Amino acid sequence: MTLIWSALLIFIWLVVMGQLYRRDRDRQPAHGLWMDVLAGGLLWGLVFGFFWRTLSGAAYQPADGGDLVSFLFPTYRFAAAELAQGWLPLWNPTLYGGAPFIGDIQAGFLYPPHLALFLINPNFPYATLQGLAVGHLFWAGLGMYVLLRTLRWPEQPVSRPAAFFAAVTFAFADPLLIHFGNLNLIAVLSWLPWVLAAFVRGLQTSRWLWPGVAGLLFAVSSYAGHAQSTLYIGLALVILTIGWMITAAYEVRPAGARPWQPLGMLLATALLTALLAAPILLPALELTRYATRAEFTYQDTVAYSLAPTQMLAGLVTPSLFGRGPALHWSLWERVELPYLGATALIAAFCGIVLALPAQRRRLWMWVGMASFGLIVALGVYTVVHGWLTLLLPMFDQFRAPARAIILWTLGMSVTAAVGFDAVAVRAARANVVTAFLKGGAALLALGVIIAYTLLFVMQADATVFLRASLAALALAIAVVAWLGAWSLIAARQHRRLTFGAFSILMIALLYIELAAAGAYTDISETDPTQGFQHDDVITFLRGDADLFRIDTRTDLQGLWQPDAAALAGLQDVGGIDNPLALRSYAAFWEATGGRATRLYDMLNVKYVLVKEGAPLPEGKFEKVFGPAQGIEVYANRRFLPRAWVAPADADLDNLLPPDAVAPAEVTAYAPTRMSFTTTTPHPGWLIMSEFWYPGWTATVNGVATEIEQVNGALRAVAVPAGASTVTLTYWPSTLTWGFLAAAAGIVFLAFLTLWLRPKSTSTGSA
Repeated sequence: MTLIWSALLIFIWLVVMGQLYRRDRDRQPAHGLWMDVLAGGLLWGLVFGFFWRTLSGAAYQPADGGDLVSFLFPTYRFAAAELAQGWLPLWNPTLYGGAPFIGDIQAGFLYPPHLALFLINPNFPYATLQGLAVGHLFWAGLGMYVLLRTLRWPEQPVSRPAAFFAAVTFAFADPLLIHFGNLNLIAVLSWLPWVLAAFVRGLQTSRWLWPGVAGLLFAVSSYAGHAQSTLYIGLALVILTIGWMITAAYEVRPAGARPWQPLGMLLATALLTALLAAPILLPALELTRYATRAEFTYQDTVAYSLAPTQMLAGLVTPSLFGRGPALHWSLWERVELPYLGATALIAAFCGIVLALPAQRRRLWMWVGMASFGLIVALGVYTVVHGWLTLLLPMFDQFRAPARAIILWTLGMSVTAAVGFDAVAVRAARANVVTAFLKGGAALLALGVIIAYTLLFVMQADATVFLRASLAALALAIAVVAWLGAWSLIAARQHRRLTFGAFSILMIALLYIELAAAGAYTDISETDPTQGFQHDDVITFLRGDADLFRIDTRTDLQGLWQPDAAALAGLQDVGGIDNPLALRSYAAFWEATGGRATRLYDMLNVKYVLVKEGAPLPEGKFEKVFGPAQGIEVYANRRFLPRAWVAPADADLDNLLPPDAVAPAEVTAYAPTRMSFTTTTPHPGWLIMSEFWYPGWTATVNGVATEIEQVNGALRAVAVPAGASTVTLTYWPSTLTWGFLAAAAGIVFLAFLTLWLRPKSTSTGSA
């Protein structure tokens, strides 16, 4: 089927390109749109070739699945299952004893590509997510091509080969490739060049339609669900706007130009984005007050900073310290690097040095953006990151400063395209470029000599020998790429290569270098979904008709995926380590004092899954199944039902259940709506093994009542004497306000598109 679909897409691509070519041939002046379609198809061919083993099903990437298998796959499948039943997945009862799903921005179920997949094929296989990751890398590269063809330097865009060169650079750069398993991060960042392209179009034409388009695209990207990446898109827009305004101040402005219009367009884009994305942003902001992430210290925030030593080595190779997790070594954490390919780095240097004066006035903002991203990525190694935690709202909630390297990648990709054209079109040359090429070659050659020397003298030490081998291989690839780029640039500068030949060879060299450094990194033939494949255990648990939870927080690493309950339709008190888990959940778990206590029993844990032979408190747990694939299932003989009645005078702040309780009957149970019936001779409290969170409302016999907190975590509702029906419903007010804001955003977009007429049709002053 993959081959059939591939053949069909190729056929459609060829037909569209042929039709555009025939139309363009008879048009004066010709627009060359068919060449842009050709570039898009060729870019997809390169992306497909890079990931051919993964897309063919012969291998898996990342090797262990990363977040893609452990978190996103079960999360997305849960959302798809809920949508298939006609429910919005607002609450997730399967993990952490129940948690807000709409508030976890990582859920991404309203992101249009995800939503389409979930509705069309709710039982999609894991390989589909790998395909989505590859597709978003292509989308990122295509967006960079469009951005470069949109920008003017100052009148004309860069050539198509230069834009294509930058597209390849951006699509396979380290910040995206290293996060292949983090689909939501890739998805958000893949829209970065598209948002900037629309915004730049508005700046160049003074048409307010384009800030509206930028805001719409920005909102769509936000729905993919990675708040930190969304912030970096916003920072890129701010830097671009400031740079544009400063540049315009030094250029001759046409009559009627409005120097503050870029700022107005930025505000319009920001407002529209906030309104359209409000249905996920408002619930996410609410969750930040209750999630464990709110307790982050500065040391938590600066985890995964880019070390200066990593930065310097990463300019020319990503593999000096081992690129994948299996081979990484150093005193520093494995993070994204400023690696674009030595070929692209040289082109970017040429852009800085060889750009014409008019180009340089517009190029400095992109170099500034790149420099800003590099400095912020250093995190704890500079003071700038600390300042931003004070100046920018929510910035202190994000760890991994190294991810700011995406701004470096964006700025340097643009700069590399300008440098590409400086050599390819003008055959420009300068002594400083020659000195840079010679110096870089000398340093890399020295590194290779040192690495190979270590190979010969350290063979007795297996660890050092392995690391020296990695360094030698990495530096050898960098040397070949560096000398190859130097040779091509010199040949073009001396007119020994035509523009077309130089373009093809430079793009080919860049692609080969990037593929050699990354195409087979962190790849494996072992299926990473094996941790979900426990049919015998799952069948046994599903065979129990009770409403109960399981406990897998028992050192099952390597056997059971922590989020397997979301995929299997079970309810677990555990889950993958998630900084957006509720603080009340974490605090209650710590307060239980272990599995032998009655507080633990309040979590409604009926079964505990352990590794074969692992001990549990004696007299309370009895093995009822297994071992199966190394897992045993124990029953908790003292577990409490999902809901039970406590006396009216019970201390809800320090409630300890008695040995015997009066259970309530569960008459209906769904993630966002549940009903219980009780019969009690005296007024009391209905105690539920459900975690308290704003947005839940309750009625008792049809009358609205308050939901109280039990032990700072669980829910309780007061019930009168006699028979009572208690119904709980979840619909957060933040979601209502979010939908209203989105409706206002649609009106605002219509205003920008239909009513606000362009003030100038000039190509602008910057």
